[in-house]
Formats: sequence, structure tokens, C-alpha cells
Amino acid sequence: MSELTPELIVDLQIPQDIQISPDGKRIAYTLGALCKRDEHAESAIWLATTDGAETPRQFTAGGVQDKSPQWAPDGNALAFLSDRAERGTAQLYLISANGGEAQALTSRENKRGVERFTWSPGGGQIAFISVDEPDEEDERREKERDDAQVYGEKWPYARLRLLSLASREVSTLVTGERHVANFAWHPQGRELAYTTWKTPELNSSMQETIIERIPLAGGEPQVVCHFAYGASNLTWSADGETLLFTSATAQRDQSSSAVYAVPASGGEPKRLAGGETNCIFELQHLREDVLVIVAEELETKLCSLQPQSGELISLLPDSKDVRESDISSAHACVLADGRTVVALTRSSAQEAFEIWSGVAEVGKAAQELRQVTHHQEHFTGFALGEQEAFYWTAPDGWKMDGILIRPPEASMDQPLPMIVLVHGGPYGRWDHGLHLSWGNWAQWLATAGYAILMPNPRGGLGHGEEFAAAARGDVGGADFQDIMSALDAAIERGIADPERLGIGGWSQGGFMSAWAVTQSSRFKAAIMGAGVSDWGMMVVTSDLPAFEQALGETSPWDGVGPHRHAQLSPISFAQQVQTPVLILHGERDARVPLSQAIGFQRALRHYQTPVEMVVYPREPHGIRERAHQLDLLRRVRAWYDRWLRA
Repeated sequence: MSELTPELIVDLQIPQDIQISPDGKRIAYTLGALCKRDEHAESAIWLATTDGAETPRQFTAGGVQDKSPQWAPDGNALAFLSDRAERGTAQLYLISANGGEAQALTSRENKRGVERFTWSPGGGQIAFISVDEPDEEDERREKERDDAQVYGEKWPYARLRLLSLASREVSTLVTGERHVANFAWHPQGRELAYTTWKTPELNSSMQETIIERIPLAGGEPQVVCHFAYGASNLTWSADGETLLFTSATAQRDQSSSAVYAVPASGGEPKRLAGGETNCIFELQHLREDVLVIVAEELETKLCSLQPQSGELISLLPDSKDVRESDISSAHACVLADGRTVVALTRSSAQEAFEIWSGVAEVGKAAQELRQVTHHQEHFTGFALGEQEAFYWTAPDGWKMDGILIRPPEASMDQPLPMIVLVHGGPYGRWDHGLHLSWGNWAQWLATAGYAILMPNPRGGLGHGEEFAAAARGDVGGADFQDIMSALDAAIERGIADPERLGIGGWSQGGFMSAWAVTQSSRFKAAIMGAGVSDWGMMVVTSDLPAFEQALGETSPWDGVGPHRHAQLSPISFAQQVQTPVLILHGERDARVPLSQAIGFQRALRHYQTPVEMVVYPREPHGIRERAHQLDLLRRVRAWYDRWLRA
């Protein structure tokens, strides 16, 4: 039996960016590890066949970051993004579907790179988003270090631009003091719809969005609607009469995700589907309907959405192996006879991500899925933990779900040391699939002999609006009780040893781990990964201040207090901590700034609580460098071994 190592985990090659060719026969995708060995990540474009008859082949050389392939409407070429000209700056490239040299469509003069692009329906143009270029004065100031930054002055707005493939000329369609975030082609290619924010700040994505449309023949943009909250995944209905997008059900922070529809001629957006008992993500225009990914309880579904009625029709077989798998990306193509070819990247409890494909008859689900890639064949021979759904009832009667992983060949007759892993978000969830990565330690710890409990407390996705909104202004309240009641259920069922309990998680999971040890002495070890210790300072320093305020409810400038955010902050209760805490954090984390880790570490040191803090240089909110991911995995297992094995 092979040994699972940190190297095998971080070097897993993950297929992403799936795109089916217009004839439904080939799949283009990106393949690369979720880590980087040097300053920049590497990935390559690969091709597979939807029937799995041919061995997938690498299509671009790699060694750089080639990503986001898109087929031309006639299927004769692929456009993609690559940083081959200058590492870290993505430009737009075109390559024949038969292979050969890729041609640069945008150049190094486009110094800030291309963010996203889409072919026109006719194939003669490509629309893309890129940030305004620095002018001569900007370059002078940078060169001479005369670069004082004045808030609100010279925002780096992203613009909607149009590239003609015949002339290779680029024109800018949308200018002014607004930031283009998303766009979509009209089905006939005569105009573009797009969303704008007031500023490029990420926080603007959760405030008012304006949807506009602009004709390519000339003329002024037309405002379609003002929407109180962020709008993503903009797309058109097949008849060009309606615009669809995803947004928050309650049009405010910490809310479930649903699909909205608005007349393209203008009007008030109305919720079309999702948000009550499930959550909907990703929209892709098909011939007559829209492809969506639906999260419902522990399942992830791929469905077609009817734009007129809001009806959801499953495109996947109703089989146990499909229901108990995780879908990370998907694409679909409608054939001339009306059938739909679907491709998706999925994993299961014992299998890493691969691409699967199938054909759905009109109005029906595919009868079967076939595996068309085999990139993880080396990832075999490991005795992974046994995974199962875990259900319990919260103290107030809510029905809850999560995942339980028992160690390989674990005895069912005696309680096991248990580690509770809490997901991020809080609008996230644990679902079916392989739980193994630098930030998901479940199988890594299960193979070391630990039972792993992965509860989905309220505030997460997959259960609709009431569930998602329950943590708003009450983080560490009912959601914490959900977690503790799950742990009680595991102890009552004889699974967990109450004397050998640990807790850990990343981001919101890091907060909950820090909160848990301030509210309970039941845990013998905790890991706070990029977690919040002070909600008030999150409003002051995070790149999502409005979102953080929705969770902590108040801000430091709301008078002298007492403040709700102080009542919800682990640092306020640091004197109560008896559990040894390992703090892991990225040095350049903008979402949960490093000060959150430093503050909690200082508080625990003040009260002489065992604490260790590890800071990863250069890292943002997610750890990317390979050596850092390896170090993190080793430290995680060693920390629990130290305090739960003694």
C-alpha cells in the first residue's frame, strides 16, 4: 500500500476551464497544479475527446500559464490567455485547432493584461476586459518614485474593448468613471450587455451594479437596470429579450445565490430560480435555455434552466456515484439534433478530479457519464478514509448535514481521536468529493488515524436564504452551536473520543476555531488558518469591509460602544483560552489581514496560553507556493499529533 505524502497532494494536476467544441466532439481544458514552484503558476491547454476514444494530449507547451481556452464558433481555432510574453501578465492568443504556433492578439504594450474575453457569435470579433494603460505621467512617476497614492484619484478602471480579427484593431466601447466587471454577447452578435461598478474596489462588487447594453453599430449605451447588489454570470436568453445573472437572494451581504431575469429593454430584475432551498452558480447560454450548477444540501447538480418558467431539468444521471461527487467546473454544447453534450470536472470520496462527459436527450438527463481523462492514474493504491454523509439535529430543531471520514480500517468498536474541520465563507460548505488539498486537510488527517467531522453550520450554502442569512450579525452564535451539537452527536454515537478532540479550519473556519477555544475547553488542540480574531478591525483593514461588517454587525466608528463586533470577536475572550493554538497566515493577505493573526497571538502569549504562529512570506489569503503548502501540511499533522497523541 502506497503512502500518502504532502508532495502527492500539492502536485495533483487539476483539470479546469472546460470548453466543448461546437461540434460536441472535443474538450479543451487547462491542466495544472494548485501550487507554484516559483513566482508564477504554470498550466497548459490540453485536448480530449468527448467519447473518450482518444488519449488526451497536451496542446500547448506549458512552462508558463496558459489558461481559459475558448473555441471559435466554427471550431477551427482556440483563443486563450497566456503570460508567455511577460510572466504574470496575461495576453490574448489565437491558435489553430490543428496546432502550430500561437499568435498574439494583444501585445506587451497592453501592460496590464487581459482579464477575460469572449468570442462574438459570428467569430469575427473578440470582446475582452482590460485595465486602462498607464500614461506617460504615470510611467514618469513610477520611474522617479514620485508615486504618492491619493484615494479615489486615477482608479485603474477596467474597460470593455473589442478586437477585430480581420484588422487586429482594438476599440474601447465603454469609458468614463466606472468599472466594467462582466459582459455578454447578444445571441445575434449585434450588441453587448455589461455590468459596471462605481470603482474597481472588490467591495464594490457587493454594492450597486448597473447593467447596460451597447450596440456595436454605434450609439450611446442604454441602461437596463440598477441592481442593489452585485451581479455575476451575465448572459442573454436565446431570443435576446431577457438578461439573466446570479446575485444574492436578499440583495445584501451573507445571502444565498439565485438567478435573476430582467427585460433587456429595461425594467426591474425578478428572481427566476434558486435561493429558497438551494443555491445556483454559473450561467452558460445554451441554444434555448441556460446551463447552471446547483448546490443543494450535500449534492452538486448540473441542470438546464428554462428562462421563461425557471424550471430546472437535471442533465446528469440519477445514480449514487454521480450524486455523491463534487463538480468543480462544467460546460455544455447543444448539437444540431437538439441533444446536449455535457462535460464536467468531478471527484469522489476516493478519486481525484477528472473530466467526465455524456449526452443528454432533449428534455432528459444523460443516461451515463464516461471518464475521458486519466490524469490521476498515479493517485491510486492509497488507503483513504471511509467517507459518509453525517446528519444531526441542532439545539433549535434545524436539520443539519455534513461529512464524516473515518480512518482507513478503523475499528467501529471504540471511539477515535476526532478533529472538527470548519469550512470557509461562511458562505461555503462541505460536500461529496475528495477532501484533500493544502487547505482541506480531511483525508491527510484521516490517513494519520483521526476521525474527521466536517459539519455544515448555518451561514453556508446549499440550503437557501434562511440558512445562509442565519450567521449575519451573529457569527459564533447559532452556527457555533450547530458545530458543537454535531460533535455531541459524534460522541453519543461512539465515534469520537471526548478526551481527544481537535478543531481547525481556514478563513471563516479559522475564525470558528479561534472562537471555539474561547468558548469551550473541550478541544485539546486548535489550528487557526487565516482566521478572524477581531471583527471591528476587519471592517477597518479587510478588502471586503461591508461584507465583514454584515457578519460582525457594527464598526469601530459606531461610537464608544459597547459594540456587537466586540462581543463576537475571539480576541475579546482570549483570557478564557486553555487550548494550544497553531496560527497559520499569509503575509500579504488582503481578505483577512495578518494583523488578525498577530493580535490573537499576542493576546494568547499575554495569558501564557501555548501558541505558535507561522507566517508565510508573499502569500495572499490562499497559500500558493509549493514549499509553503508542503510546510503547512506537515505542520498541521504534527500539531494534532503533538497534542492529541501524547
